[in-house]
Amino acid sequence: MPADQMLAWDAAWTAALDELELSLEESERLLRSTPEDAPPAELVVRPDGSAVLGWAPPTLNTPMPPELLDRAQALLARQAELIGQTMAAMSSSRSHLDLLGRVSGSPRSGRSVGAVYLDVRA
Repeated sequence: MPADQMLAWDAAWTAALDELELSLEESERLLRSTPEDAPPAELVVRPDGSAVLGWAPPTLNTPMPPELLDRAQALLARQAELIGQTMAAMSSSRSHLDLLGRVSGSPRSGRSVGAVYLDVRA
């Protein structure tokens, strides 16, 4: 295989891993941020401040270069950890919403949605 073709494949795989890493960084940032800080979910904000649509798997018709395997495995482990953190955050949010619904008189709670006053003078 020609050296220039090998370099092009290496560059394509490196770019694909760079995009995946940026997506992971953005997801980690979103988990740490408040709702006011978060951009729309479909946008990924790069370190340079530019925003792009979320990560999509690249179409690469070549095998991954062996020297990128360690990086890819590290990103996979990081992605698995992030999935666990996201699931925990979703579960926590769901619990908070359920508790809020029981306390605030939302339609789900079966309580009156409007204000209720008790006349204690009678």
